[in-house]
Amino acid sequence: MSKDSEGLFKNFHESINNSLDDVVRNNFANLESNEKRISYLCSLPCVKNYDISKEIKKFESGGEFPVKKDLEKALQLKDEGNKAVQKGDWGRSLQYYNESIILMPEIKSEELSIVLANRSAALNHLAQYEDTLRDIQRCLALGYPRHLRYKVYERRARCLLALKRNQEAVTAFQNTITALDEAKNLDKEKRLKLRTDAKLMLEVLNKGLVLAGNPKDPEPFKNTPPKPKLSGKHNKLFPAASETVEIAFDETRGRFAKADRDIQAGEILLIEEPHGGVLLSEFSKSHCQNCFNKCLIPLPCPKCPNVIFCSEKCLDIALKSYHGYECHILPLLWKSGCSVTCHIALRMITQNSKDYFMKIMQDLKEKPTGPYKTEDYRNIYHLVSHENKRTKQDILHRTEMAIFLLKLLEISGYFNGSPRKISIPIDELKTMALDEQCIDDAASFGCLILKNLQVLQFNAHEVFEIQCLKPKDGTRFLKHEGKSVFIGGAVYPTLALFNHSCEPGIVRYFCGSRIVVCAVKNIRKGEEVAENYGPIFTTVPKDKRQSQLKEQYWFDCKCLPCEQNWPKYEDMTENYLRFKCDSDQPCSNVIPVPYDCMEFMVQCGLCQQYTNILKGLKSLQDTETLYKLGRAAMGEGKYGEAIKKFIETLKLYDTTLAPPYKSYYDCVQDLRSCMLSLGNYSFV
Repeated sequence: MSKDSEGLFKNFHESINNSLDDVVRNNFANLESNEKRISYLCSLPCVKNYDISKEIKKFESGGEFPVKKDLEKALQLKDEGNKAVQKGDWGRSLQYYNESIILMPEIKSEELSIVLANRSAALNHLAQYEDTLRDIQRCLALGYPRHLRYKVYERRARCLLALKRNQEAVTAFQNTITALDEAKNLDKEKRLKLRTDAKLMLEVLNKGLVLAGNPKDPEPFKNTPPKPKLSGKHNKLFPAASETVEIAFDETRGRFAKADRDIQAGEILLIEEPHGGVLLSEFSKSHCQNCFNKCLIPLPCPKCPNVIFCSEKCLDIALKSYHGYECHILPLLWKSGCSVTCHIALRMITQNSKDYFMKIMQDLKEKPTGPYKTEDYRNIYHLVSHENKRTKQDILHRTEMAIFLLKLLEISGYFNGSPRKISIPIDELKTMALDEQCIDDAASFGCLILKNLQVLQFNAHEVFEIQCLKPKDGTRFLKHEGKSVFIGGAVYPTLALFNHSCEPGIVRYFCGSRIVVCAVKNIRKGEEVAENYGPIFTTVPKDKRQSQLKEQYWFDCKCLPCEQNWPKYEDMTENYLRFKCDSDQPCSNVIPVPYDCMEFMVQCGLCQQYTNILKGLKSLQDTETLYKLGRAAMGEGKYGEAIKKFIETLKLYDTTLAPPYKSYYDCVQDLRSCMLSLGNYSFV
């Protein structure tokens, strides 16, 4: 997660720090609870009297503030779209109509309905029939002018014909005929022709349906990818995870995940929604604010021009929770220069009502019993925060951020129990002092925000998608050749319980904002199921991995590659094979055998039993062929087939050899790339 950059908060932070003398700093350092830290800092004149209103215009990025739509610009863009239509440039017209819809004020519902109808025409010409139907439904719901409705009814009928939904098409043509009666401005001759054409189509359709026995229409196409499914049943105590995974605890590792049975590469071990997820500002006009999917046919927020949604469902979820409160303060968040982690800390509050937190506030320090629910804030509260290891300066900095976010929360209307309906007057930002009426709420919620900021430092995940170059006509695009791009951040409470290894056994990918965790190697029962927090042993030397993990996550890594100082991929020698001891008694020893070894029975130095090298070599004979078949399938974009071949290859490797060796990690990396290709992607 990036650190805070230039912006409103940096200036606020520097102003406060420059105003604090040693007495105040010592007083703050002696405070022992987050609530007391928030209350103390809020009471200081240098905080209460701070004025950010005059700084807002200094930072152009982040959007216009106060928030408002722009009717004049929206109408200009609509006209540009109409000009593109006259030139037959339907793709460009779609782009203009999208931008017009985002800027159109909610109060101008008829104007908005006209732009939606125009966009439906562009979509129809681009053969995007389902999207055309959705826009027609939207424009009619907004009160599209009655004298023009024959256009969209006729367009709807033609789309339904293209989709072979003939029963619905009959109704649409009937509506077209009825609507023509209201088309008062339409030339009589043109009206007669349209009516005649519609009646002819009705006659043809009705005859065809009778001859076919009046078959049912096919189901409307659902433009949503299939949801991934866990391998096996859900874990009863940790329902986001598979029953194959157990969450255990010991004093050294804390809570961690381990295999409850032998896990095969390719198994899906966890599927989890984010507890709090935030899209980066640079993707706010290209991706759905709620589910993070790329949006080619955006729906706007009715109040602001800053975000888009992919569907009415996502729009409704957002408006009834977090975006209802954040709508008017988003530009301030973006202008603040704070990291996405800070925004998540606020989102974890705004996505739930004030009443929700008031009900759980008294019991927060007690860990909840029963199943570990992703949506239960109490589980987030008890994730690792290392508060007792923090410096006083670190806590001061985070407390200042918490107060900044707290002020935004107050002016959003959160403490009043409902989002504000009008833009924020600039006068409300001439002081950071909190309203006396919500001072008690501010202390409690400031405490939560401060806790969130500490927890997220160690438990937040980057959300990414694969961005691919748009393929030329007639050419296949390969997702695994795309670039992984960071588009947002989120916290996944169950995944946060998995520990780190420099040789991770899993890969993460995303379906929307939902995270999917798959095994990329075979994991034996009782072994730890570890993820990776950044550095991987195949590419980063041990000393650099250790220092990076110590600095960012405050622990000394004790994973096998660190303990045994495994070589990086480029340094792995090909002079010998690392055979597993296959004696009758359980033995974890690895037997290095030179390539030119002439013996076929080699004695283990630990258990003194003999391992049959010839037997092992025979089991490896098929690995090269299987791996090549997997690579070939991968090169053709047949990822399901490639995954099967790579899994078979790993199975053969695991029966005989012990990592690290190059061919094993070649296979693991290719399996990982194929699995990443199952997640979010977009074209650039």
